[in-house]
Amino acid sequence: MSDRPLSPHLQIYKIQVTSFFSIMHRLTGVLLFLLLIILSWHFILHVYFPELLIVRYVNVLLSTPVAKLAYILCLISFLYHFLNGIRHLLWDAGLNLEITGVSKSAVLLTVTLLLSTVAFLFMFI
Repeated sequence: MSDRPLSPHLQIYKIQVTSFFSIMHRLTGVLLFLLLIILSWHFILHVYFPELLIVRYVNVLLSTPVAKLAYILCLISFLYHFLNGIRHLLWDAGLNLEITGVSKSAVLLTVTLLLSTVAFLFMFI
């Protein structure tokens, strides 16, 4: 072992706004992809094999309050991924590439996400 100092670790490293939003964009993309696969298989089983016990069990499970909370989290994931995708398209067009523009668009994204989530919830409740 040498006496050389170690690289900064996660305990020292302060996460930046851009890296946080990028990580969240990737995570929500993977989550939405997995949800799409699960939902597709559920629909296929529900249409072609409605008499299966697992299909009936899942249908009952999807009407619970925990499932409704999961629906809200899926909605938030979708809205975040959609809005952050628009933000990335604006960056691709060369807009708001300065650090102040990036910070302002992050705040705008967060506020828009909260307002649109509340608006969707009031529409469907």
